Amino acid sequence: MGYSALSQMVFFFQILCILGLVAIGFLARRRGMLSPQGTNDLAHVALSLVYPALIFVSITELSFADLRANLSLPLLVMAIAMVGFGLGLLAVRFLGRVPPDTARAFLFHCLINNYSFLPLPLVLFRYGDSGVALLVFSSIGYEILLWSIGVMLFTRAERRRDQLKSLFSPPFLSLLLSLAFVAARDLLPWPEPPPWLALAGQTARSGLRTLGAATIALSMLVAGSRFAVLKFETMLGWRIWLVSAIRLVAVPLVMIPLLGLIPMDPVARGILAIISVMPSAMVSVLFSERYGGDTDFIAGGLLLTHLWALVTVPLFLAWAF
Repeated sequence: MGYSALSQMVFFFQILCILGLVAIGFLARRRGMLSPQGTNDLAHVALSLVYPALIFVSITELSFADLRANLSLPLLVMAIAMVGFGLGLLAVRFLGRVPPDTARAFLFHCLINNYSFLPLPLVLFRYGDSGVALLVFSSIGYEILLWSIGVMLFTRAERRRDQLKSLFSPPFLSLLLSLAFVAARDLLPWPEPPPWLALAGQTARSGLRTLGAATIALSMLVAGSRFAVLKFETMLGWRIWLVSAIRLVAVPLVMIPLLGLIPMDPVARGILAIISVMPSAMVSVLFSERYGGDTDFIAGGLLLTHLWALVTVPLFLAWAF
């Protein structure tokens, strides 16, 4: 079955949803409801409280058998990310003199893409709930890179203590805790819990799911707030167009044929192909606000890649499928 017109419509409306949330953040900043400090505070809350809840709920929905049977998925996702990162390093090397903060933002765009929110409806539509479970599991690879290389890109070399501290940030600790929880839950003998304890667990999980669901909305509000003060000439800079080309064209051109050569389950191959063509990560603007960096470049790249994705994603997925 090819990449149908209905699949394209699903992706199109998902992009519209993103742009709508961005517009709300944009208007909130322009009308004075979001200040620069308020934007930074939202980013801090999202990264320290909301995003960890999303990670924990997503990972603990999987079984240990799922983790063991699909161990290659996170590794292949990391390969997709490192292809982008490698292309970014080559580009930065030949760009000439680039401000360090801009170079770090450039590399972050190349390393991490939108690996969950945008692929989710496409994977659900094509492969159902089992495909979504594989998508969630594959995201472990991105989470590891995000909270190691990703954070180090935003922390300067003289702040090595901050770099080491970042490895034990709430999201990364949530990732470790969720993996330990799945292993303990499925491998250790546990007695049947009493009804009140089972109900308490379900209630806690529901609360964490509700909290984690706010991650995308907060990311888009922060992005919209940054767009409200983004200089238009930033969008015309050739570096932003180059990073968009790497993210949306070069990485898919490398990965889609490569995935076709690797023996694997067709569902897994399809999910990885969908991930490989996605635009820049929503979380990039949260990182820039929280840890510092060239926030204009991050925001401009985020906007441009999502707009161009309306063209490139359907074309590449039609080729892949």
